[in-house]
Amino acid sequence: MIGALMTSVLGDFFELQRGTTYKSALLGRPGPVLLGLGSIARNGGFKEGNLKTYGGPCDPRHLLTPGEIYVSLKDVTQSADLLGAVARVPSHIPLGRLTQDTVKLVFKDKNAPRTYLYWLLQTPQYREYCRAHSTGTTNLGLARDDFLNFEVPPLTSERQWIVDLVQNFEDKIELNRRMNETLEGMAQAIFRDWFVDFGPVRRKAAGVVDPVAIMGGLTTDPARAAQLASLFPAAFGNDGLPVGWIERPLDSIAEFLNGLALQKHPAKAGEPDLPVIKIAELRNGLSDRTNRAARSLPAKYIIRDGDFIFSWSGSLMAKVWTKGDGALNQHLFKVSSDSYPQWFYALWVHHHLPEFQLIAASKATTMGHIQRMHLTNAATVCPPDPAIVAMSGVMQPLWDRMIHNELENHTLAETRDYLLPRLMSGEVRVAPQVETA
Repeated sequence: MIGALMTSVLGDFFELQRGTTYKSALLGRPGPVLLGLGSIARNGGFKEGNLKTYGGPCDPRHLLTPGEIYVSLKDVTQSADLLGAVARVPSHIPLGRLTQDTVKLVFKDKNAPRTYLYWLLQTPQYREYCRAHSTGTTNLGLARDDFLNFEVPPLTSERQWIVDLVQNFEDKIELNRRMNETLEGMAQAIFRDWFVDFGPVRRKAAGVVDPVAIMGGLTTDPARAAQLASLFPAAFGNDGLPVGWIERPLDSIAEFLNGLALQKHPAKAGEPDLPVIKIAELRNGLSDRTNRAARSLPAKYIIRDGDFIFSWSGSLMAKVWTKGDGALNQHLFKVSSDSYPQWFYALWVHHHLPEFQLIAASKATTMGHIQRMHLTNAATVCPPDPAIVAMSGVMQPLWDRMIHNELENHTLAETRDYLLPRLMSGEVRVAPQVETA
């Protein structure tokens, strides 16, 4: 089919099926995942996160299975990031349901180049077309005819090469994401068993002697299990903690460096600058609307790959930064420690995050926040230093792999985004294959 397509429009390949409303009382009940605006990433792609299932009746026309594509023809933001943005149902969601805000692409021909069309609808040229054809002021819209009239260039060998490559990148990004979900779940489970529930200590105190059982089956190697079990005492002290362990404030095991009001440090024309990392960048990554600050900031306020960042205001969250150098804005903490490994203090921040979020939500302000005293009031349980070093033999490889996967995904996404504009322009030239004897 490569090279056989003449210049067409989207309407030659599919029709549109709009979704419908739903009853909020039936949210969370067993059923398909709702595919509303919240399931579409900015400028396109599926958005993982706070997805909800729906237990009400569903018209089969409104249901989607993995691989099917849907689009938003409306947006409530002036930036029009969601106007015309498309998403594809991922493999781990067996069934989805359209809402009143989303529209399914119903292909007319089962042999249509779906992957090509999907990536064509991710290109910057298509995104600009959507913005140029938007209607409305507060609530933006894209007319169905305008969407369907977007021109589709012929599928050449060069375009097929780009499609295959970016799809391979996307598959690897998804594999890394799923791997990180598993690794994070493992790290959280081990952390809770060791430092919150004191599982190995309780099992020892209950008389368990098999090292594998003491470690809760973490490893089936008896020698390795015995080595790990030796890190945990067999009794609790009068303070309710494992003997020899101490409780410390969260802000005593790490430094929480608050960012600067970077509007006071603007980048000057022609001088080196840095992207300003605010809450939005921590959540969504960098964009063309990210502000710039002077690179001449004190070095401690520069974020680098691998730094652990904690948003203490607004949408409280914590994550390892993997998007390149940036400037630390106010409302963010850069968390570091000379005494404890990153996995240890980072997992303690994650452990206290739900209570911090409740505190922030209770504030009578538009942008909820926590204060320094809340860090001091947050208790952490610390084993002796030699035990921490030995425990890192289990935890550090998990943590390092998660960071590696995030960094790899960032590189893959950058390369994908470099290639996508060339899918429309045809700038890439693929050398013909040379047959070898």
